[in-house]
Amino acid sequence: MIIIVDLDFTLLNDEGKLTNKTIEVLKKCKQQGHKIVINSARSYIRSIDIAKLIDADYINCFYGNLVLDNKGNTIFSRALDKKNTSKLIKDFQTIYNGFLAVETIDGGFTNSAEMAKRFGGVVASVQEIEQKLPFKLVFEIYEKDHDKARKIAEKYNLAIKFAREGYFCSLLPKDTDKANGIKKILTLKENAGEQSIAFGDEISDLKTFECVDVPVAMENSTQIIKESIKEKTLSNNQDGVAVYLQNVLTL
Repeated sequence: MIIIVDLDFTLLNDEGKLTNKTIEVLKKCKQQGHKIVINSARSYIRSIDIAKLIDADYINCFYGNLVLDNKGNTIFSRALDKKNTSKLIKDFQTIYNGFLAVETIDGGFTNSAEMAKRFGGVVASVQEIEQKLPFKLVFEIYEKDHDKARKIAEKYNLAIKFAREGYFCSLLPKDTDKANGIKKILTLKENAGEQSIAFGDEISDLKTFECVDVPVAMENSTQIIKESIKEKTLSNNQDGVAVYLQNVLTL
């Protein structure tokens, strides 16, 4: 079986941690020959340590725009056009000349020491950031300016995602979806014929659910996920993924 797990508020608890129980159960899954896929909006750098803890076979990160196997081989990659980075930054600075970050396969780089301390990453000048190959660009922006930000995204034919708190937006390749990376993994020759199960909690997991055999919603999922997905498990703070796998795979 291919076990596909979202990270934040699914596999990880509200503190962003893996519990010992979850690690133990996933290790038993591996011992039985099951494969594990991390399926996250997170960057590669923010996923790799978790992947090592659970011996994941694949990492699907950056909202499905980068897929790597456990040997570091790239299965699928779709970054932003580096040539447009400078233009994008200038356009967004006309709205608000504040926090800026770029996420690359090598990590995050930001022009704000405060944000680097809060979210991680290396402090860099705007000129240095412009030279990086971006999988995601993040800008500080206020809700009243969301429409302006959308117009800039349209201008460059990019996807735009706003953070829950409304103060940041992320720019990604058009038609970005975590399911894009999952489909690549499921169609690999070594995975042919394997049954797949996916765990998630947000709308960004919905298309992943559509392309697996068994979709499972967390108890703490958003309402639309709860209404759309029949199969459910306990919350992320109750080891929901581990409990479900224990019951289904009789670990």
